[in-house]
Amino acid sequence: MLSKIFTTVKYTLVSVNFLFLITGIIVLAVGSSVQSAYNGYHQFLSERFFSLPAFCVATGVIVFLVAFAGFYGAFMENYYMIMAFAGAMVLMFVFQLSACIAGYVLKGSTVALVQQQLLNTMDVYGSNLEVTKLWDEVQEDFTCCGVLNSSDWLPHLHTEESFGLPISCCDHVYGTIQTFNCNTTLAYTTGCSEAFGNWVKSHAASIGVAGIVLVFMQALAVVGALWLANITRQERQFP
Repeated sequence: MLSKIFTTVKYTLVSVNFLFLITGIIVLAVGSSVQSAYNGYHQFLSERFFSLPAFCVATGVIVFLVAFAGFYGAFMENYYMIMAFAGAMVLMFVFQLSACIAGYVLKGSTVALVQQQLLNTMDVYGSNLEVTKLWDEVQEDFTCCGVLNSSDWLPHLHTEESFGLPISCCDHVYGTIQTFNCNTTLAYTTGCSEAFGNWVKSHAASIGVAGIVLVFMQALAVVGALWLANITRQERQFP
């Protein structure tokens, strides 16, 4: 009877490890994709937004390696390897849970953090080519203007009287052969802290979801590993 239970638990743990391995690959992919997406807007994002994707990439690699150790321990019925696997899972569980909490805290303050970064870069629009290009890309890609609204630009560009704005604030047809003026009347009505901030928030949320799935899989792996280790020890003591 004990042998039958042992076999069942063994193959259950192998199955959980396989899912755990797949989850590690998914977490690695999510972290890499989010980091790649954020890299294009480095000037507008604080370092806090880059730490979580980097942590996800590192976690995905570690999970991938630990899952192989779990496979080995389950197939070889090695008590010490199984216990080492369970211990590694407990540590990973704590770190990953902390990352999930940090991710959701960051998600809640995303718009405020993005808003501050945007405000800090408005004064160098026109003088800093990298920031100027990035502002134009953000306003065109997200059809937004300014931080909260288009009037945010006026004191920074000293255009309080003409209401002039960056061309990227307005919807325009490429190839138009005439003078094009962009002002607060023609500008996009949505502020970039909202449009761009929501995009950043959605990527932060994807990290949180991936972390929750991984935490759940880790809990199953730890329970299965401890159960299998206990049965392995009993079989050795009572053959």
